[in-house]
Amino acid sequence: MDSRNLIYFSEAQSAYKKFLKSSRGILGLNFKKQENLKSFAEVQKEENAYNSVNLGIKEIPLGKIVGSVEKYSYFDKNFVPKNNIVKQRWISIYTAYMAETMLPPVILYKIKDDYYVYDGNHRVSVAKFLNFASIEAEVEEFLPTKDTKDKVIYREHMFFEKETGIEGIILSEPIKYKYLREEIESYTNLLSKRRNKEFTLKEGAAKWYKEVFLPIKVLLEENNTAESQKNNINDVFMFLLDHKYYLSKNEGKNKGYLYSTIDFINLVKTNGNRNLHDICKIETQEAIDKYIKLAVLDEELIDPEFQQKKEKKELLKKEISEYISEALEKLPVRYSEYLSGTDNQEDIFTEYILEYMKILNKGKKLEILNTGSGQQELEDKTESTDFHAEKKISVLNYILEIFLPITEILMWINEENVFSPREYGNLQNEFFHLLRLKKILLSEGKSAKYENIMAENIKIAVDTKNMDMLYGVKKLLVKEKEKEFLKNLEDAEKFKKLLEKYGEIKRYETYTDFFIMLDNYGEKKFITSIEKDLEEFYSFDEIINEYKTQEVMHMERNTILKNSYEKNSQERYEYGFIDFFIMKNLGEI
Repeated sequence: MDSRNLIYFSEAQSAYKKFLKSSRGILGLNFKKQENLKSFAEVQKEENAYNSVNLGIKEIPLGKIVGSVEKYSYFDKNFVPKNNIVKQRWISIYTAYMAETMLPPVILYKIKDDYYVYDGNHRVSVAKFLNFASIEAEVEEFLPTKDTKDKVIYREHMFFEKETGIEGIILSEPIKYKYLREEIESYTNLLSKRRNKEFTLKEGAAKWYKEVFLPIKVLLEENNTAESQKNNINDVFMFLLDHKYYLSKNEGKNKGYLYSTIDFINLVKTNGNRNLHDICKIETQEAIDKYIKLAVLDEELIDPEFQQKKEKKELLKKEISEYISEALEKLPVRYSEYLSGTDNQEDIFTEYILEYMKILNKGKKLEILNTGSGQQELEDKTESTDFHAEKKISVLNYILEIFLPITEILMWINEENVFSPREYGNLQNEFFHLLRLKKILLSEGKSAKYENIMAENIKIAVDTKNMDMLYGVKKLLVKEKEKEFLKNLEDAEKFKKLLEKYGEIKRYETYTDFFIMLDNYGEKKFITSIEKDLEEFYSFDEIINEYKTQEVMHMERNTILKNSYEKNSQERYEYGFIDFFIMKNLGEI
């Protein structure tokens, strides 16, 4: 024996003595009866577990190893040796561990959630002494055959794990494993189709667990959905899948995991409380990340042309990015210096310009629709608009109309003179909001008025270096329109009561529609009708639930995916309940 092994041997003997002493009293005396390990044979007989399946090599937590097939009387329940029969073998195993010798996996038998050592009792004992968390093992599972409900659930659970490779999903009813497997099969087939690649069930299950189950679980837990339903989270997940199925069936299209999850959470909240503000919360960074993952996944799964559109958009982004780089290079040096510390500036501005082009393109679509043109003509004209034929001009217009004014403002206000995508994006939203309403404001003769107000606010912000003066155009527009509308009413108090009951109006367009209704029906009929219709609208739980879900989807897509506003800003709410009522009636939702 060389000197190193001699040291290990000496250390092993000390370790053995220390381990024995740990199970005895302070003086090393053992007056208590030591509890044995469980006997596998006894448990096997009790559970009638004689049919087995091999689970392969796994890492098994040492805390789950509770017994032995043969040597259950050689160790106590903590795998401390009970006599010196095992001493020599124990010391040799300890020495092998210290010398970092590769040892084969132990062999464990499993019944339910407990493991029993068939081969490797000494290795488990030494691993316990060394405080290992787990041990590598080849596992043979023995399945109970007594048909109590718990046993049937357990068998179905094990078959599910064997087929899918997913561990730890415990359900309260055996049949639910069948439904869950069907869900995973459906997901795997659709994913294979969308990605043009054949996935096995286990491959699909692994992706489903990571891309669907875990993100949804986070959103459910953040909203305490399982607790409110008095069910375990896995059963609640199954209820959610049922909800997704019925939503999709009723609307004749796949509603997606994200929408279905938010709608389900809101349904649970609405059942307990019809408060319009008690809605699905997405507040932690983890929940935000999962929201984004589900949103991206749904886009891929729902749209059969997702890949083609994605490729087309990537080409468009590449082309726009080249135009941006070219345009920025031609600007004075101070602009390039201002942007110099920004990573991926082309990517950032490409997204901004795509949004800008979308706003312009929407306006063109509306003009085409107003001429009474057919759908094909609409598509043909849309294909020939800025979005496709005049991309370069759109980039230049964006630079002149949006980028330069905003950059000038921020360079004046920000003493550090460092480009901030967040500040830029927030201010850009103010410009974009005016751009979206430009046609309405022009028709009302108010475009110049609000542009002047914004210009005045900008001047104050620059003079005082107060960033807050730059924001709030949307709220200002709505408040001004509200004042104007109330002035046109002889009995404004009745209308104010509607606002108190159902919440404030948050869209300028809603007041525009109300003015038209007021002109068409007169004040008395308008107020009576809107009051009656809103009351009926509010009486349906389904409507309240849909409003909450649409609000969350709209709100979060604007704040999370586009990072439009600060997380706690009330500006992120796109519309209120009355806005939703009007949009629903006009078919805009």
